[in-house]
Amino acid sequence: MKKKTGVWIVVAGVVLLLLMMNPWNIFSDVQFGFSWESKKINEEKTWAANDVQALKVDTGSSNIAIIKGNSDDIKVRLDGKVSKTNADQVRLKAEATGDTLVVGIDMPEGIQFGIRITDLELTVELPEKQWKDAEIRSGSGNIEIDGLRGDTVSVKLSSGNMDIQDVKAGSLTAHTSSGRIKVADMEAESLKLTSGSGNISAERYHATTLSFQNGSGNVELKDGESAVQGKTGSGNIRLEAERLIYDTDLQVGSGNVTIDLEQEPTSLKVDYQGSSGGGKIQWDGIQYELKNEDRNKLKGTFGSGEAVLKVRTGSGNFRLE
Repeated sequence: MKKKTGVWIVVAGVVLLLLMMNPWNIFSDVQFGFSWESKKINEEKTWAANDVQALKVDTGSSNIAIIKGNSDDIKVRLDGKVSKTNADQVRLKAEATGDTLVVGIDMPEGIQFGIRITDLELTVELPEKQWKDAEIRSGSGNIEIDGLRGDTVSVKLSSGNMDIQDVKAGSLTAHTSSGRIKVADMEAESLKLTSGSGNISAERYHATTLSFQNGSGNVELKDGESAVQGKTGSGNIRLEAERLIYDTDLQVGSGNVTIDLEQEPTSLKVDYQGSSGGGKIQWDGIQYELKNEDRNKLKGTFGSGEAVLKVRTGSGNFRLE
């Protein structure tokens, strides 16, 4: 048995050596080996904003920053470092398709094995302008947006964090499969936040509707005005506001729901139901229709009950304070 193991180790070593040497260029589209040496990348392009109505930024694996510029042009910059063996194949891409500016990064083609260094950031500086459509995507990396105006804004990330602030849009959609979503100083008709795994937070937002969905992670909404509809599979939901005057529908599979208000509701209908856990309403002005001994079913009304607060928990508590 030991002899066979030794033979297989030798065979594996020979195969690996052939792959790395590639003497007959059999594996022309496959790159092997290890590269600890890196080379700096710094490339910039400028585009006239008058010719552009929409933006599409798409990268496979890099950080993206969308920021306010100080000129009338669009400036796109690629900074960072990559493995020395790949440096000459990495290029900043910016080209127009109709009235849409498409920005990305050209990376080496083919399959690569071994250790490669890639640490890149794509920065897009925008003038003050209302864009028809803005689409920002990255496979792996963080996305930062500061100061963007658009009819439709879409941000999508497979793995990484999002920090979005000072955005005014007709609709804004932010989605990450794994990572944190943080938005602040938002104005939108529709605001939709989705994370497979990670915390979601929104602060100082004004929207007609805010919806969220989180597979695993906490959700915190603070100092905003909007109708809210959202659910989490596992995690807490906390909503802090001066008052609650819009319909709010919250669902939690496992976690607590806390509504923290500065002012007692004047016209709110409360409908709470939990499978395991209890509810508590600290304000005295509510008129109860239903309040069972286990406190896992509560129904009542403040004033005329124009706005509706609906809360459902699988395992966790509910507090209105």
